[in-house]
Order: sequence, then C-alpha cells, then structure tokens
Amino acid sequence: MTSGVRRNGCGTEPGSELVEFALLMPLLLLLVACVWDFGSAFLLKDRMTNAAREGARVSVSMPINSTSCQGSVPCPLVAAADEVRQYMTNAGHDASCLQPLQPETYTAPARVNYTCQNGIALEIDRGATIASADGAVSATRVTLTFPLRWTLLGRLLGGVLPQKVITTVTMQNLT
Repeated sequence: MTSGVRRNGCGTEPGSELVEFALLMPLLLLLVACVWDFGSAFLLKDRMTNAAREGARVSVSMPINSTSCQGSVPCPLVAAADEVRQYMTNAGHDASCLQPLQPETYTAPARVNYTCQNGIALEIDRGATIASADGAVSATRVTLTFPLRWTLLGRLLGGVLPQKVITTVTMQNLT
C-alpha cells in the first residue's frame, strides 16, 4: 500500500517548488533591476555619443569665420550646440538648458562651454588637434556630460556607481 504523499524520482516533497521559487524570486527581481539599470545607462551613453557626433559633424563642415549667427560666438559652435541640444531633446532627454547663443564661457577663437544646474555640460573646442599621417591636423572636439540616475542600484550601492556619463567625439575640420 502507498501513503497519501507521493515522491517523484528526485525525492522532492509537495510544495517544495513553491518554497524554492519564493526564495529565488528576490534574486531574479534584483537581476532584472540590474539589467534595466545598466541597459538604461548604455542607452544614454549611445544617445549622447550620437548627439556629440552630430554636433561635431555640423561644426567641422562650416568655416570658422561664418558670421551669419547673432552674438560673438562663431556660427559653427552655435550650430553644434544647437544640434546636440535638439538631438538629446528628440531622444527624450531634457537638454533645453543648453542655450546655443548663451554659453557659460567663450574662449576665442573657437571654444565654448555650457553648464546646466541639472548636471548637463557641453564643451565644444574647434581648435583641437588630432594626429594623422600628415602630422597634426585641426579638429573639433565635442564633450557631453549627463547625470546618471540609477533606479534600484543607486539605492543598493550608493556612491560606488558613477553619477554621470561622459562622451567625447573628435572629428577633423573640413574647412
């Protein structure tokens, strides 16, 4: 005769799967939260790199002495800042604090810095140089900084994780 409790080949008791699931569920949720946080950080870095690349592309294709812009800042720098602001805003990140005609600092002939209170920073340097086979050539360097907001990992790991993402793109000036 058999008793009311059946054992399968592994020797598990009824309900043991439920207990195992209850023990592993918090770990699975933590794993999902980590994937979400790091995926969000990677997506932000990708969007920032694309925005900086677009800003540099606009700047390198314009002559530095363009005077069609208002104010004292050269047009390639204003156009690059505007392109970065528009790209990040269109990508769903509020970069409206970057005002192309109102940089925080302008260093003649071709360097501007923008800094926002929310941690966003943009630096455009049209006087950078890069090494090439022909020696050093004139280039534009666009550096973009954005604050990084961790959802769960920030609470768990505190100050161990980076609090901002920085990307730099450098392109040879065409004009």
